Amino acid sequence: MTSLTSPRARELRPWLAAVTALAVIVPLIVGVFVLATLLQRSLTNSLTSRVTQQADTVATAMQQEGIRRSVLTGTDSAMRTVVLDHAGRLLLSSPDDVMAPLSADRPASRARVVRGARHWWWPGDVDNPMVVSQGVRARGAHYVVQVSASQQPQHEAISTDAKILLLGTPVLTGLAAALAWWVAGRALAPVERMRSEVDAIEAGHLDARVEVPPQKDEIAALAVTLNRMLDRLESSQRRQQRFVADASHELRSPLATLQAAADLATADPAVEWPAVEPAVRAELRRMNALIGDLLLLARIEERRSPNPVDDVDLDDLAQAEVGRWRGADHIEVRYAGSPSRARAPHAVVERALRNLVDNGIRHARRQVVVTTTTAADGAAVLSVEDDGVGIAAADRARVFDRFVRLDEGRSRDEGGFGLGLAIVRELLHSTGGEVHVDASALGGARFTVRLPSSQDVSSR
Repeated sequence: MTSLTSPRARELRPWLAAVTALAVIVPLIVGVFVLATLLQRSLTNSLTSRVTQQADTVATAMQQEGIRRSVLTGTDSAMRTVVLDHAGRLLLSSPDDVMAPLSADRPASRARVVRGARHWWWPGDVDNPMVVSQGVRARGAHYVVQVSASQQPQHEAISTDAKILLLGTPVLTGLAAALAWWVAGRALAPVERMRSEVDAIEAGHLDARVEVPPQKDEIAALAVTLNRMLDRLESSQRRQQRFVADASHELRSPLATLQAAADLATADPAVEWPAVEPAVRAELRRMNALIGDLLLLARIEERRSPNPVDDVDLDDLAQAEVGRWRGADHIEVRYAGSPSRARAPHAVVERALRNLVDNGIRHARRQVVVTTTTAADGAAVLSVEDDGVGIAAADRARVFDRFVRLDEGRSRDEGGFGLGLAIVRELLHSTGGEVHVDASALGGARFTVRLPSSQDVSSR
């Protein structure tokens, strides 16, 4: 397979020049033949008028003077004129060397027949002349006047013009191809430069950017698009590097705990294992939870496991989640809202709600309130708020980033891994929903989720 960067694959300029040449030469050749045919028709019509006029003149003279030599006086010497009787015998002719009828046509009186008129042009000589036969009645007898004219002179004139035009066609085609070659080179030069710049960018240096041409055209738009793509790639690389570093940091602590427990248990299993077993199991649960959250985020980003969309009663789901935490520790979790129905995957909404409630309980002092309602625009709204210390306005955007724990002073057990809110955002974005955080009337933070309602989906 030919590489896109090989010389063979970069043949756009000659291809454009060839296409331009073809686009020029074909219409020019067709145009020459069309023009020649139009000239042929025009000259043929003019010749027909002159021949017909001469036949009319002779016929009128015959009606006035009878069959006399004088009726041919003044006729065009370039044309042949004969007068035949009703039997087709030659009576008069001009010039005198014409010894036979010009055509086999014998029209009735006042009738006319045009024979041999050539309305289409094609190369070659014209063998047959144009003949006009006209019937006339003079002095009680029927006669036929025939006038013929050669079409060769007008054909030669048209052929000369056509040859000149056809000889000029290669010159015009060559000029058009050269112009197309030059214009394509000028137009593609920035593209080739951008290709070289992008090709030189390596994975470790994604901070490089393509130079944007000063003109505001499609090439400049392409450069801007390439730079935006590089921005996304660089941002994605930074997120991936930060993600790997944070995941490694989170896994280091439980692994160190397990290593220490293994060393103690190895020294004296009978005595030490009962003491270290709770810590080992707790760290294994932490590692399982962390790995499960990481795998869930990966599946959401790659969309490998799409969830079926259902009609979800947010109020029922919220009350079920509140019931799960009712009476737990010193935190009161209560529901306050109205019926609301969303169109979203049930498992996604349930997981997002649980993460938000867990986050609220982790930071609340005494209470967490879950509310459901329907917005004025028909969207289903779910909110979880607490009476904790809240989230500063400067931190409300990054609180949904992975491994972010705003309170670095609290323990890891209390603070979690910093993935719960990131999972909420990714889950909701995958279903067309959104989440944001602001201040709660209770004094803490309020997380508000908006989901498409059943009516919104059905009305589309």
